[in-house]
Amino acid sequence: MSKIDFAKVLNEEQYQAVTVKAGPCLVLAGAGSGKTRVLVHKVAWLIEQGVKPEKILLLTFTNKAANEMMSRTKALLGLKDADRLALWGGTFHSVANRLLRVYGRYLDIPNNFVILDSDDSKSLLKKISKNILHSLDKKNNPSSSLIQEVISFATNSDISLNESLQIKFPEWLQIEEQIVKIAEMYKQQKQKSGTLDFDDLLQAWKKLTTTTPTDKIFANLWEYILVDEYQDTNTIQAEIIYNLAKAHQNILVVGDDAQSIYSFRAANIQNILDFPKIFPKCQIIKLEKNYRSSPEIVSLANAVIADNVNQFAKNLQSVLNPGLKPELIAENNNFSEAKFLADKIEYLLSMGLVPQEIAVLFRASHHSQNLEIELNKRGINYEMRGGLKFFERAHIKDVLAHLKVLFNFKDQSSWTRILPLYEGIGDMTEGKIYSSLSQLDSLADLNNLNISLSAKADISWSQVKENFNRLLNISQENLGELIRLVMAQYNDYLMSQYTDYRQRQDDLEQLAIFASAHSDLAEFLSEVSLQEKFSVGDDKNKAGVILSTIHQAKGLEWQAVFLLNLTSRSLPHPLCQTEIEIEEERRLFYVAVTRAKRYLYLSYPLSEFRYDGYKNLQPSIFLSNLDSNLLNYNHLARSSVYAQSDGVEYVPEQNNDFYDEDKPKPKNKTKPGHFLPEIDEW
Repeated sequence: MSKIDFAKVLNEEQYQAVTVKAGPCLVLAGAGSGKTRVLVHKVAWLIEQGVKPEKILLLTFTNKAANEMMSRTKALLGLKDADRLALWGGTFHSVANRLLRVYGRYLDIPNNFVILDSDDSKSLLKKISKNILHSLDKKNNPSSSLIQEVISFATNSDISLNESLQIKFPEWLQIEEQIVKIAEMYKQQKQKSGTLDFDDLLQAWKKLTTTTPTDKIFANLWEYILVDEYQDTNTIQAEIIYNLAKAHQNILVVGDDAQSIYSFRAANIQNILDFPKIFPKCQIIKLEKNYRSSPEIVSLANAVIADNVNQFAKNLQSVLNPGLKPELIAENNNFSEAKFLADKIEYLLSMGLVPQEIAVLFRASHHSQNLEIELNKRGINYEMRGGLKFFERAHIKDVLAHLKVLFNFKDQSSWTRILPLYEGIGDMTEGKIYSSLSQLDSLADLNNLNISLSAKADISWSQVKENFNRLLNISQENLGELIRLVMAQYNDYLMSQYTDYRQRQDDLEQLAIFASAHSDLAEFLSEVSLQEKFSVGDDKNKAGVILSTIHQAKGLEWQAVFLLNLTSRSLPHPLCQTEIEIEEERRLFYVAVTRAKRYLYLSYPLSEFRYDGYKNLQPSIFLSNLDSNLLNYNHLARSSVYAQSDGVEYVPEQNNDFYDEDKPKPKNKTKPGHFLPEIDEW
């Protein structure tokens, strides 16, 4: 192996982090500052210093990150990918699995234990839940997915099931006693069958670090511990790390508190903020050179995160040449915002930017709908990262199936979606019902249909008929009201089946708003079918523009990034009220901004179409405090942001030319819709 000139291949900050000889070290790696480079060079440096690879533990959060680090470390050491490297490297769960195969006997865990994947866990919980919840007088009981999330969040946060329910699903607190019983039986069943789920792996590893004699074994197993993405650790993981490192103190963690955005998964930002308190001799090294984004984008990112109080102050500096200022664009409404985005995407594509280097990011998945429709109209291929396109989502299809039956009550595929939503109606019963109703002359005759069904199915079938009777009493021109009524009927099912039911409710709300713009059922369903056809007809091998929530975009980067719908009703999320929650939302904004390399566009509508017309919106509070010199504005954006900062509600106007500093401006004139004169007139 040839000797590596670390001082030559690393910048000064990276070199300092890599060559820290001993003791606790917190490396605060700003966005795009080369944290992976630091970790793999740290491993190589330790080995060059004579530390045996098997005495180094490198922990990551994903298999992809673990494989990349192992591959890059081998390359640095002059090894081939196929060569063996005795380094302990992998995710928390994979390392826990290896350890428990050897040391699990100290906790009475057999070495041939089987790991339950997520589906296995849900199946077991479903079986247990059926026995415990069957006596409850409820139309719908919580799904196994929901119960699994309650148990998992409690385990990883090291809190009680009661606390987990209050945080995640307070609406199910009335059956807390039954959920506790389910959790207890779930634990017993796993012990009886010699199985562990993913959370058990971490919990058992933690217990081994505090149990004699394995606590002493683990204290001497590794001489150096390295941890990636420390801001994403949960309480259990942080305790494991502390227990492993408290004796020798040779612990180096890399992370960025400004990118801690996963509290909903039990990640605890206090782990990284309190690291210097837990390890008082800790050395703090900041990686502040950004290799990803233009200086203009980095300056905006610094300004975005500056208002957070609970953070380590950092000042990112780009090493790249100057580029264009990020652009802040206000549009009159959500439809014109979608048109602007599509126009700009078409322009970037015409300039030679490849589609996969363009990303549109948003706070919640339902924010993408208007843009998806506009892209489909223009034949612009796109990929929904980490999720389904709007009209492909199961809950959207479920609700639309009701409207399709109203239009054509013999639509068998729609009945096939609707009937299984009701308890007691399986495949055979569904076929029996459809065979009978298909003989009717109209949907209004449904009440005259007598079918011999089981008691449970008969109750559900009566509910189906009652629901459609209500729908038939509403004019088919009032599509928004029709969808809202279906939503009211569907809501119990949604809440019981999906852990992310709030996001799905938002999707359905967006569907109802979209439908409200139509007054003809046939025309509306044709539009929907067209959108579905675009989704099915997409060329999967053809590169597309990326659409993604901000959470899904973390760790990724693109040449051009659009952030849409930056209103006070979307970012911060309306449910976020406390200062802690607002700070995480600001970190989310920061993460979004730092995905961009060269081009960054921030947009928001000044109004959105609702059931009864357009409603005014205000820009996000995160925009109002930004230095105006950091951005280029169009006229609407400049006026609305300044109006908001003065506590004035801005009323949108039609003039929407892009702000050009070189363009002559009228003197002493306030335009219609402006509460303030142009900035140069102040």
